[in-house]
Amino acid sequence: MKTEIEFRDPFFTSSLTEEKNGLKISYPLADGKNIKEAACQIRLNAAKYFSSHSVDDIQKVSDEVDSSFSDLTKQENIELIDLIYRSSGFSKYDIDHWGLGLFRSIANYDHGTRGYYINKAIKGNGIIQTRYGYLKRFGIINPFNKWKEPSLLSHFISGNVVGYTAILSRIGLPVKLKGSAQIMKLPSTASFFPMIYLNKLETIDPELRKTIACGYWKGGDDLIEKSIIEESDAINILSSDQAIKDLVARIEKYHRGITTLMHGHKIGIAYVSKEFVTDSDKLEQTIDGLVNDISAFDGGACYNVKNIYVQGDPRKFAEMLHAKLELFEKRISPVSVNIRSTGTSLYQIYSGSNDVISSDEKNVFVRVKEKPEFWKPDELFRYVQVMRVTDEKEVYGLISKHMHYLQTAIIAVPDKKVVPILLLFGKAGVSNIHYPGSAPLINVYEEPHDREFDVIRVRYNYSARFTATNFKRNSDWIS
Repeated sequence: MKTEIEFRDPFFTSSLTEEKNGLKISYPLADGKNIKEAACQIRLNAAKYFSSHSVDDIQKVSDEVDSSFSDLTKQENIELIDLIYRSSGFSKYDIDHWGLGLFRSIANYDHGTRGYYINKAIKGNGIIQTRYGYLKRFGIINPFNKWKEPSLLSHFISGNVVGYTAILSRIGLPVKLKGSAQIMKLPSTASFFPMIYLNKLETIDPELRKTIACGYWKGGDDLIEKSIIEESDAINILSSDQAIKDLVARIEKYHRGITTLMHGHKIGIAYVSKEFVTDSDKLEQTIDGLVNDISAFDGGACYNVKNIYVQGDPRKFAEMLHAKLELFEKRISPVSVNIRSTGTSLYQIYSGSNDVISSDEKNVFVRVKEKPEFWKPDELFRYVQVMRVTDEKEVYGLISKHMHYLQTAIIAVPDKKVVPILLLFGKAGVSNIHYPGSAPLINVYEEPHDREFDVIRVRYNYSARFTATNFKRNSDWIS
């Protein structure tokens, strides 16, 4: 069993070592003194590399990297899951199913339709049937906007969700003609998967790896971030609302007018119609799915369900949900040791409360409320609120006032309502409409991220937004 792991970067030569749950991790450290030199070098490398390699050739390299993480029977991936588990504390189930599960989705997608549905949505205003669901554009596209490739794209990343942080580097790979040099900020020492991903890239195509600099620096370090902002043509931010606000203020100060993608704090919702509440088989499958959606990465990701709106008795639904959440935590996906103190704190606050269902295990909490609202949880945990609603129109009225927080909506409704709810919730600001049990898995070739297709948006300043479903009918997910 490994006790030490060392990561290196060609451009961030300083390093720092920290210990996480008995595992020593050395990772590259950005240096404010040489950041401009690093930016200049990767731009030169990118210009040389992308001028001498075709888009198809680079796509094949990217496919090979992604495919290497899709086979979880490979010994190197078994060992990788164990390393991530030991460093992050997240369950092996989550890392396997949701983290590396993303690569199975990417690797298995039909090569011939990659980008097809996205381009169709940009050009047309109707509802598009994709391979797995529906896609709708909201708003107009200005035909006078021009395609412009950034020479340097920088990513400011927070969060600890395995998989998604690594594939951000795909945004800079060429779509039509050129690709971008990229700088990536590691979220934390425990979030080392981007380095694993880039190490794999280096073994397959070392010259493409040299178009990317990746390392850690403390968020808000102006000595480093001022230089990155000044040198970048586009910036992709995934962080807290406060960190985004700070970065945007400094972008306005140091490099006004550059393309800025902002992905802040999100709060997921679920809507369960009466047809899925009164039918015992459908109810059980719906709740089983929601258990996965709520528990993934301990409820700390942008897609996790927090507000659950039901056309029925919220108490009965909440009690059944709580029981299954507890069973799931015990048998399949235990709460991370790093976050158990949050459960203890919540238990001390809510133990004995009639409005919050909890237990001595302190691993899951379900609030019950008759009068619905858009609830903003005080802690990121396996912690949700179940509320009674009249119908989806009432849900729309609640969520449309909080567009800033919207991203993922889980729905369990009759087939005939899937498209109407796509239009209704999309208008409210929801980005991804999923069936129960699939909140963590976004199909990158069909679904937007926070209503954006980042890989296009960073090159083409459109003003529209997008919403997608990942299913067309309930037979797609009901067994």
